Parts: sequence; structure tokens; C-alpha cells
Amino acid sequence: MISLYVPGTSVVHRAPPASKVGLLAVVALALSVAPASVWTIIAALAAPAAVVALARLRPSTVLADIRQLLVLFLAVTLVQLIFLDPLTAATNTARIVSIVLLAQCVTRTTPIAAMVETAERFLGPLRRFGVRPERVGLAMGLVLTAIGQLSVFVAQVRDAQRSRGVRLPPWSWVVPVLVLALHYADDVGDALEARGQG
Repeated sequence: MISLYVPGTSVVHRAPPASKVGLLAVVALALSVAPASVWTIIAALAAPAAVVALARLRPSTVLADIRQLLVLFLAVTLVQLIFLDPLTAATNTARIVSIVLLAQCVTRTTPIAAMVETAERFLGPLRRFGVRPERVGLAMGLVLTAIGQLSVFVAQVRDAQRSRGVRLPPWSWVVPVLVLALHYADDVGDALEARGQG
């Protein structure tokens, strides 16, 4: 399985996973209630830039993350411009970009095992109400590894298309990636069943 984690020794890497997730929630809430303004846009874009600098992530890694999400950001911006004024649309897009990139920084600087352990510890008190923290942790780990695996599938399909020298529409990778993802899901399901996870 592929992880999004990038090993490092920065202060962000060393911070406890719970504190990183908590700060992400606080920043997301603050950006959500901040009024639409140029200052909000600047703050929203400065937050992930500061975290990236503190985490000492390579620019190529960050640019690759942004490139993969560029279509989403453009689509969100266009939809907002239809219904909202330009300043509000730009502010909302900056909020989304900031929160997504900050969440990506959390996954880039936190091992999956640490994220899963934190989730299980946080959900422990809910065991008396029928919640099974280990199942939730397993699902969380699978989701995080699946995200990394999907990015690999996209890169493989795009490289294969480019190597054939055929000009294809930008969305031509969707069906091959979907097929690979379904095969991957079947393999994961078989592995879980073989281990008695149901």
C-alpha cells in the first residue's frame, strides 16, 4: 500500500498527530467564519505556505499535490462565480484551497499508523455505545493508503498515455483509473476477508 507520508525531522513532523488535527480544525473554523475580504484570502493562502515551510516539504511534492487538485479548485471557482460576487467567490475558493492543503500537510507529515492510533484513542470512550475504535481506525488507514494508491494509478495511466504519443482529452484517464481502483478494492477486500475482518 502507498502512503502519502514524507519522512522528515521538522517541528511539524514531530508534533503529536492529535495537535495537528486539532489545529487544522481550529484554522478551518476560523476561515469559515472570517468575512469575505482580501485579508481573509491572504491569510487563507499564507497558512498552508507557512506550514509547508515549517515542515520543510519539497516544492515538487507540494506542486504535485496542487496539480492533482487543480481541476477541483477551478471547478469550485467557476461555480462560485456564477452565483456570487467575485470577492466572495475568491474568498470561498481560498478557504477551500487552504483547508485542503493544510489537511494534505497533516497527511504528509504524519505516519498512517500514528493517525490510526490517535483516532482509536480518541474514539475509545465511545466503545460503551457500541463503537469499535479498531474498526474505525482500520477504515481510516485504508482510506489514507487508498488516496496514495489512487495518485499512483493516475500517474501510471497518464504516463502510459503519453508514452503512446496519442493526444487524448484531459478526462481520458478516468475510466482506466476507475478499473484499476476497482481491482485494488477487490484485492483489499480479499485480504481483509482472509484475515477474518469480514
